[in-house]
Amino acid sequence: MKSCHIPLLAVLASGVAVICGCRSPMKDYEASLTAGDYAKAAAVADEEISEGANDELMWRLMSGGAHRLAGAKESAVVQFDRAEDVMIGHDGTSVFSSGATGAWAMMTNDKAFPYEGGGQDRIFTCLYKAIDFAAAGDAAAARTELNRAAQHQENWLFERRKDIVAAGERMEKDVAAYRKAKQQEGQGVDGQSQTKQSEAVGKAFADADFAVQVKEKCGFDMATSGVLDTLQPIDWMNPYISHVTGVFRWLKGDDARNHLKDAATCRTDNAIVARDFAECDKGEKPSDQVWIWVEDGLGPRREEWRLDLPIVLIPYANRYVLYAGMALPYLEYRAAGGDGWKVRADGVETPMNELVDMDAKMKLEFDVYFRGALAREITRTIVKIGTQVALGVVAENTNDWRTQYALRAAQIAAAAWAASVTGADTRSWTTLPKKIHVARVARPASRRIAIASNAGPVAEVELPPGNAMVFVTKPSVLATPAVKVVACP
Repeated sequence: MKSCHIPLLAVLASGVAVICGCRSPMKDYEASLTAGDYAKAAAVADEEISEGANDELMWRLMSGGAHRLAGAKESAVVQFDRAEDVMIGHDGTSVFSSGATGAWAMMTNDKAFPYEGGGQDRIFTCLYKAIDFAAAGDAAAARTELNRAAQHQENWLFERRKDIVAAGERMEKDVAAYRKAKQQEGQGVDGQSQTKQSEAVGKAFADADFAVQVKEKCGFDMATSGVLDTLQPIDWMNPYISHVTGVFRWLKGDDARNHLKDAATCRTDNAIVARDFAECDKGEKPSDQVWIWVEDGLGPRREEWRLDLPIVLIPYANRYVLYAGMALPYLEYRAAGGDGWKVRADGVETPMNELVDMDAKMKLEFDVYFRGALAREITRTIVKIGTQVALGVVAENTNDWRTQYALRAAQIAAAAWAASVTGADTRSWTTLPKKIHVARVARPASRRIAIASNAGPVAEVELPPGNAMVFVTKPSVLATPAVKVVACP
């Protein structure tokens, strides 16, 4: 891949990166979280919350997640409630259609729009509130939040389609506005039609070398990844939500069959969810049973990959292009909090089974987003270099040195602006787990169970009388586990 950067722009871009990299609240947050200093992580997130800002939702989720792990239930619920207020503001539309009111915002990058969060963000917001309410003995509030989590899961496909349509419409609108602005400024445009622009995007998707690079770095297959029409409910459904909801309702005497059936359908290889569904389907009621879920590690975070659009894909004379940079997100997968999870009760050891691979669920959401983001970024690059080419062509064919100088300056300014706004949207709720494991055991006579991994003991839990639900979260090997116990007599 050949570089199109001119030295001045490369220095400018690297200088901006250095200035912006002096302090990273996200790194401070994650360092505190993985060290088990949940209160400090919450303080970092709280400091970053700015009402109405594009990142407000993300930082409220980060704050709620950290407060929850620190045992500050009230603070966690407050932040999750406020996060949902932001989400509700996005309902019925999309941030791509309603946010970023500035001129041709889509021509900059996706960070110009508010963080909307994905389906798992909404699901886990309700789930975490439900667990805290249930642990505090508020069954009614817990039931409400579990119902809402299930509804968000049902809405997953609709929400993704809504965003894809809105993003496409906004891209088309802002490209037209950008071109009009450049014409009014007398800078000219390349005259590229919408059809030719779409053809250029299609050419980029069809280029084998480019596709290989994207797949190697981003794990995205141009042909198959993130295509909504090929997905089935089992692909996006989260069996953790279904199983917790089903068990809770089962123990409370509510109708739980469909929730447990969904969990069993999603994980046909999991004997625990199969047993739960079979017993519930027969009308059996559990007695002195304990369910344990371990949220293991932290899910993937998004990082930025900067590259130049391959010269072969640029439909212009190469010498006129001063900057053709792109920035795309990719997922960086993180370590588990342990392995070989097991539950020990009165000398009996029960291995835990994987219930859901959250890395895979987050990868699916990433792929759906990335398919649109890639097309948008290619479009931005092609349109912005069109301005550079138009100015370069006119300058080369102008005899007046003053006019030529002004055109060259405008060409460099257009390239510098393109470099300054190139960036990938790397925002995500990074507190979500990597994997979730589950076990079911009979309540031991000692009323104590121990959760351990291959590295050794993790947590010891004293159980209430009757049935119980136990939730353990371990973000990293070094982090202190957070434990919540729900009594279901």
